[in-house]
Amino acid sequence: MKKWIASLLLLWPMLVMAEPVVVVAADSPLMTLSQSDVRQLFNGHTRRLQGQVLSPLDLPADSPTRRAFYMALMGKTPEQMKSYWARMIFTGRGMPPRQVSGDREMQLLVSSNRNFIGYLDASRVTAKLKVVFRP
Repeated sequence: MKKWIASLLLLWPMLVMAEPVVVVAADSPLMTLSQSDVRQLFNGHTRRLQGQVLSPLDLPADSPTRRAFYMALMGKTPEQMKSYWARMIFTGRGMPPRQVSGDREMQLLVSSNRNFIGYLDASRVTAKLKVVFRP
């Protein structure tokens, strides 16, 4: 019994760890993006990639997928990104991505509009979405 519990405790972080992927609508002309492209979009340095205007979307601040996404992409926690955006807003250099209510809203918005780009746990990607980057 002790071995089983110890095994479960060791495997638990892997079971709950989010594997974020960046998604666009399935009919989007975008095929793949580089880490640099995705960073520039989600830190507000650009809104246009490969000739297409894009609006990034964020999951709620308490989302494990959001935490995994920003740690993998920028090496920052959501709290550090909040501080970054406070500085950007204060200096007039940018606005943060629009925040959605959760995975379902992210799926619906991104799949219905070629100009939205977001991220989800890989297990939440549907046929109406296309993965363009994996951190």
